[in-house]
Amino acid sequence: MDQPLRSDWYDFELYEKTRVRERRKRLMIIAFAGLVFLGLCAVPVVNERLPKWRSLDAALDLSKALDHLKTRSIQEKKPLWLHFVSPGMYRVDRVADCGSKENPVLEKEAPWSDDSGALKVMSAAELATHSIALGVEGVCFDPVYGLSGVSSRLVLVVVPVKDLAEGRLDRASYVELDGESAKISIN
Repeated sequence: MDQPLRSDWYDFELYEKTRVRERRKRLMIIAFAGLVFLGLCAVPVVNERLPKWRSLDAALDLSKALDHLKTRSIQEKKPLWLHFVSPGMYRVDRVADCGSKENPVLEKEAPWSDDSGALKVMSAAELATHSIALGVEGVCFDPVYGLSGVSSRLVLVVVPVKDLAEGRLDRASYVELDGESAKISIN
């Protein structure tokens, strides 16, 4: 009589282990399906916001270059002028005076954004087309006068090339330089 009880109990334990394993498997499938669903829902949002994220990243790189420009200008006690020679390249020149920018001497030429050419800093003509009054396409910093001869604020606009062709500026990023000391902020 003792033997059939053990057999029944042993069968019950096996059944319980199998049930727990099946329940765990079902929960894993449901969790995986939920993650796949959320991932697929995120694709349109990421596609819409990715150009803005890239322009913010490029604006951060540009602000680092501007901060380095200010530091070098103060250390060398010479005015430095940062301007863009092609959509993905900027150039830093040493000039005698920020007002005239005559006889520039090349200090540095480097890329500032991704290699795909999907971003650019707006030129003077594009800034005028979109009525951005404080926008500039280059910055000259003098160690004595700072941003001499300009208003209290300058703005460099980093925009995805595709958005610029469509006339959209909602995914553009703005590098603002405030005051003579050119305090940098990104918007």
